[in-house]
Amino acid sequence: MSLKCAGSAAGLGLLLLAGTGCGPQGEEAVDLDELELADEEVAPMPEGQQSSALTPGLTNYAIASADARTDGSSEHTNYGDTTRLRADSSPASESFLRFEFVGLGAPVNNAKLRLYATTGSKSTLTAWPVSNDWTESTITWDNRPLYYGGPVLNTPLPVEDESWVELDATEVVQGNGVYSFGVGMGSTDGASFVSRNSTLEQLRPVLFVNTEPANCTPGTMVESYEVNFPDRVFHVSESSPDSRLSRSTSLWVDKDVGRETFLSFIIDPRGRHIQRAVLSLRSRDDGTQHGPSLHNVVPGTWTPESRTWNTRPQLEPSPITGLGAVPPFTTMKLDVTGLVRGGTGTLGTNGTGFRLELGLRSDSSDGVEFYSPYFGTDIHWPKLTLYFDRPCPP
Repeated sequence: MSLKCAGSAAGLGLLLLAGTGCGPQGEEAVDLDELELADEEVAPMPEGQQSSALTPGLTNYAIASADARTDGSSEHTNYGDTTRLRADSSPASESFLRFEFVGLGAPVNNAKLRLYATTGSKSTLTAWPVSNDWTESTITWDNRPLYYGGPVLNTPLPVEDESWVELDATEVVQGNGVYSFGVGMGSTDGASFVSRNSTLEQLRPVLFVNTEPANCTPGTMVESYEVNFPDRVFHVSESSPDSRLSRSTSLWVDKDVGRETFLSFIIDPRGRHIQRAVLSLRSRDDGTQHGPSLHNVVPGTWTPESRTWNTRPQLEPSPITGLGAVPPFTTMKLDVTGLVRGGTGTLGTNGTGFRLELGLRSDSSDGVEFYSPYFGTDIHWPKLTLYFDRPCPP
């Protein structure tokens, strides 16, 4: 395959971080699945690698300690060292992931499995628990572990490219242990996902686990919280009106240059009364005396194609709130409780979830940049935290 936009599959990491950078005129068409499933990006990581900071009452995480895709058309071939996972029904393909948690030290409040999609699908993704009796270096379609019972996890929306897919794994992840999942799709319109072997560290499969506070007294009411990271986030620039800047490490907002930022969250209250909802954005080295304003996106104007200045979602004219002065390297917190309490939808396992779509626009030439989820660790990322009261588990 000839790649005129990216000279080789080894250059895919730079391509992804900078956006496609490929214009439609005079460029050779690239088979996205073939590109995303290239195996030459990076050497395999040692099986068992884990990254986690386990603290009661916080959101802890583990990067997949093993993952692999399996292909029905090559039932005896191992694909444990590839940089992309795959879910598809034709040609049949399923992927498998393992996560390890030790020392959680408190009851689990909620758990979320997140995968980053490099190609999208009109279908939803399904995950199911499997046994841990498999290894990354030997798993094939023929010997892959099968579903052994337990909750089946489903995404509430179709998979979009350049976005995170999140599955609620709370019913599966109940405490310390080793957890393995299979993922697949029931349609022929499959999708690809970043694996743990990718050089794109921020995009590797991750399992987030939020635990109760360490002083949680069984039988009493305790304030719990749930952290939501954006499933879609990007900025657009008027100076590059047709460019997709989806994987930029910064989220820019500026009137003079013409930059706007968009981010969305999938929220499922699950019958809980939300006491508070707080949106957090962390500024980078240049603050501003005139911060941007936060707006709702006009319903129906954000589509999978809304990734450039010319195709960007429309914002409601009246802002929700303004940020005011934004110091450098500061976490700005915005109360969006009313938005979350007023949100309705049919997403999630019990049909109470919805997608919250937001935009940042500035009327000042003194612009500002925030950290995006493509930079650093989750402490820098935009997040939406929901606070609610619940009984401390026995």
